[in-house]
Amino acid sequence: MHLSTEQHELLECYKQMLLSWNAIHSLSGAKDSQSIQKNIDNSLFPLKKIDLSQKHLILDIGSGNGFPAIPLHIALRIPTILCEPNAKKVAFLQNIKATLGLQNLSIQRKKIESLKLETLPDCITSRATFNVAILLEKCKHCIKNETTILLYKGSNVDNEIPKGLKHTRFAHALLQYLVINGKEVLC
Repeated sequence: MHLSTEQHELLECYKQMLLSWNAIHSLSGAKDSQSIQKNIDNSLFPLKKIDLSQKHLILDIGSGNGFPAIPLHIALRIPTILCEPNAKKVAFLQNIKATLGLQNLSIQRKKIESLKLETLPDCITSRATFNVAILLEKCKHCIKNETTILLYKGSNVDNEIPKGLKHTRFAHALLQYLVINGKEVLC
């Protein structure tokens, strides 16, 4: 996916803010510019494999320091909801939203189980939060048949995938990406 100069500048500003906040608040294991850039690249990698450009609403579960939601939001310019219960991380995300002027970004300080949405997302993302089966159960009330669920997982993901769950999988660097259609979860 081609990013504009403005999008590259927003991602660079995000990287610098994460570096600054990380020095004080320890939001991420990525402690230097190169590590943060790698996380940004890993967040955007699925856009080379799947088309999310026609989605209307993204829900990111366990948004933490903003990966993958902030890079995806900047790249796709699609309304995005960040669901994060940790107050320190929510403060960081609100600061990112305000500083970068991310208009269509909503931050909910809640656990996914208590999130109530008027409009269900057609894309759900999550990176390194829960076991796959647990995550799908916790967010089932946010899924519709057309929802694309994109999970950023580690190398141990095979032990987490519920038996018989249809999914697509691809890898990049050390990450495993799972793509699940909502109707597979709801059946």
